[in-house]
Amino acid sequence: MNGLEQVYAGEIDFVQYDIDDPRNAAAKTLYQFTAQPQIVILDAQGKVFASRHSGLTYLALRQSLEQVLAAR
Repeated sequence: MNGLEQVYAGEIDFVQYDIDDPRNAAAKTLYQFTAQPQIVILDAQGKVFASRHSGLTYLALRQSLEQVLAAR
């Protein structure tokens, strides 16, 4: 995630799923994955805060993460 795991270590958990892997079918359905890459940001309660497809810049992703942290 372009170093964001280090920036937000201890504040945000980063998990990666391969939607083509059958073992991730439940996550694929739960988070409504439709394309790779797709980034899903959950709030503190585990609800989808934002879902974005490719083309998301580092700054835009960081802004979304800051928004979800501010909302907790």
